[in-house]
Amino acid sequence: FSYNKNLDQQRAHLELLKHGDPNGKYWVPAMADAPLRGYNGRHEWFWEPGDENAVYPLENLVNMYYNSVGRNATLILGLTPDPRGLIPEGDVQRLKEFGDKISELVAHPIQSISGTGNSIELKLDKPQPVNQIILQEDITKGERIRDYHVEGLTPHGWKTLCHGESVGHKRIQTFSPVTVGKIRFVINKQVDIPQIINFSVYNIDQ
Repeated sequence: FSYNKNLDQQRAHLELLKHGDPNGKYWVPAMADAPLRGYNGRHEWFWEPGDENAVYPLENLVNMYYNSVGRNATLILGLTPDPRGLIPEGDVQRLKEFGDKISELVAHPIQSISGTGNSIELKLDKPQPVNQIILQEDITKGERIRDYHVEGLTPHGWKTLCHGESVGHKRIQTFSPVTVGKIRFVINKQVDIPQIINFSVYNIDQ
């Protein structure tokens, strides 16, 4: 009996680690960690000679970013010093490319706004294509959003562009380009008044 009880507790703990508890007492960000040299079936946390082809391509690293940081988690990339005690030049170059690409994708929104309440609307200077949004809550007040959607005003009326269940520190979503004159963040369910510190809209080169 005690064995089964312990097993059930372990399973419950594992489930909590996987999904968290939206109504828990503490805000604890998820951690996503991966070695930079984890490509081609390798998973190298420590330097080995001849592992240069295990450095993740830029495309894979960008996908990692969107699926971790862009989903309210932290991304921790493991780096491997070589026998000199330095990060290999190829790894450094890939990290530089990675940083430059993320800056290109998220640093220059068409427009941004902040606000409180169940709906925040952003009017663009002119109708134009959009294909990415970034949302951020003031997490010092907790994660309050439980369900939302983002819609854009097209010549044929409002069209849903994306939806989700949580925002937290940062949520990044991409979608097929849609030409809109206005874009609206609508919160369908919350546990308190939402505090949005960033609602940004982009047209990125996907």
